[in-house]
Amino acid sequence: MAEFKEEMRDPRSVALQLLKATSIPDRQVFREIDAARYTTVDYYRMACHILFQCKRCGSCCTTGDPIRLRMEDARQIARHLKIPLNKFIKKYANPDPDRPEVLNFKHILPCKFYDARSKGCKIYAVRPWSCRIFPFLGVYGCEDQVVVKESCPGSVETMKLLTEALERARLQLKDSWPVSLQEVQQAKIFLRKALESL
Repeated sequence: MAEFKEEMRDPRSVALQLLKATSIPDRQVFREIDAARYTTVDYYRMACHILFQCKRCGSCCTTGDPIRLRMEDARQIARHLKIPLNKFIKKYANPDPDRPEVLNFKHILPCKFYDARSKGCKIYAVRPWSCRIFPFLGVYGCEDQVVVKESCPGSVETMKLLTEALERARLQLKDSWPVSLQEVQQAKIFLRKALESL
């Protein structure tokens, strides 16, 4: 497991896995080896998110609107704050008008849990899923391309890091191209597992 964690933090390893995972454009083969039907852009977004390092700038905490909460997020935060769930919801959340199973933080901008003095989230260990997947996944993403949030220095740095790693990885894979279907499938599994472990 330690080796896997190390590999998923190495830009070169992530870039190699990304190139393998996205090496077969044929739709039929794509469906056979990727039951989840992720697109090439999805895998690029996964790779970006795996390499992303939050710079604690507070941009997402001070501009995110709405900040969505799943009920699971609300439970974790309430437990972390040592208050009953119903009290947490009453004090900090509103139902999302479009999706009743989802809550939104109320009275945000900045988020109630952002501490400007220490430039950090006071509930970082239990931050909501919408915060965990910022800036490359979820509603922040795009189906057609990876979106770099210019206001997020970690986003900009991640894209630069991945772009440089991809250039080196392409040179490394040049002599072993094309890759096998098994390698493609293993690379896709690697990226999904790495993302789930964050």
